[in-house]
Amino acid sequence: MDSHNEDVISEFTKQASTSHDTSSHSNDYSLNLMIRFSEPTIYDTVLDVACGNGTVAFEYAKIVKHVTGIDITPAMIERARIIQKERNLDNLDWRIGDISTLPFRDDYFSIVVTRGSLHHLIDFNKVMEEMYRVCKPGGKILITDITVDKNKKDEFNSVDKMRVSSYTKALTLEDILEKMKDLGAVNIQSEQFDSRRNIKAILQSSLVKPSRKNENIQLLKQDIEMNNLGTESHLADDQVHYNLPMSTVIGIKKK
Repeated sequence: MDSHNEDVISEFTKQASTSHDTSSHSNDYSLNLMIRFSEPTIYDTVLDVACGNGTVAFEYAKIVKHVTGIDITPAMIERARIIQKERNLDNLDWRIGDISTLPFRDDYFSIVVTRGSLHHLIDFNKVMEEMYRVCKPGGKILITDITVDKNKKDEFNSVDKMRVSSYTKALTLEDILEKMKDLGAVNIQSEQFDSRRNIKAILQSSLVKPSRKNENIQLLKQDIEMNNLGTESHLADDQVHYNLPMSTVIGIKKK
């Protein structure tokens, strides 16, 4: 296993212990947008790539025939299995594995999704290629992730790398759209949106060291007037809040 995968497993093993229901990733706009864009039905089989503790997978499981979640972090998959048992759901299964080489045959799933994974990858191109490969012709490939202003991505990435050891870089919306087109996807749609965050709550959920927490907060405070990060940092109730720039992109695999 390469060192970056080890960083990913280490980071998300720590995060697996945080509460599923209070996660900043639960029940938010991006999750609703994924469902609206992909229009799942009872006939669909879904693959959730880098599924974490199953937040996205569980949402799709309310609608579709079956959902498979795959993630490289065993602790996240174990957490997903616990939640599945608590909810008494039988239309999900889980795999532990490297998402850059998906262990599924070609043209297998009718919807393939990932949320919040690309900025933790060394090679996002390879993962998108794998997602496209395992999707059925006529099926849907959907990505939701951080997408930064191309003129501010260096500053943004330098700050987020301080917070999360497995972070590589955030992409621009144009990066994802270009790759989707290169894969041969058609009927591509996208929507940009902001995910409102409280930096203190985010730092607590990611279990960052106290020294790094203070440094992150100070950097966002300093950026309130300049907005060099493109996150529109601001104070509310004496705490630093910011808008995380995100996008959802969906394409159809050619028949």
